[in-house]
Amino acid sequence: MPPVVHCATLADIASWLEIVAEVEALFGPMPMFDVTLKNNIAHGTALCTHAPSGAVSGGLLLGGTPPDNWIRWLAVRRSARGQGAGAALVAAALARCPAPCTIALATFGADNVEGHPARRLYERFGFVAGEMLPRGPEGGTRQRFALVRR
Repeated sequence: MPPVVHCATLADIASWLEIVAEVEALFGPMPMFDVTLKNNIAHGTALCTHAPSGAVSGGLLLGGTPPDNWIRWLAVRRSARGQGAGAALVAAALARCPAPCTIALATFGADNVEGHPARRLYERFGFVAGEMLPRGPEGGTRQRFALVRR
């Protein structure tokens, strides 16, 4: 059974920040992420999945103003990767973005081997690679992906 996606709550913050620490070397520094997370929780735009232990196993932040929507952040705890959390989170995000709309995001460039699973995930949902973006704060390449729903 795929993971169940919930709106994050304030009780999820500490667990979510553990994931932030896991991915910071790949994503680059994320100062004040707790403030961003609290803001998204307040707006109902922070989605997460939970492990059987109750810990957050994956999280996603939505942004933008319809019809121009953004997936602002997505990460899955190392121990939960390959178990459907990322796909469940993307599916839940898409369910919140009715057509016609565009859902865009910035992900890793094709040269970043550690970013290949994320790129494959987005491609499975129909996102198309677009223009290259400025390098991330850790120096890695970034690329815009977009899904246009008519």
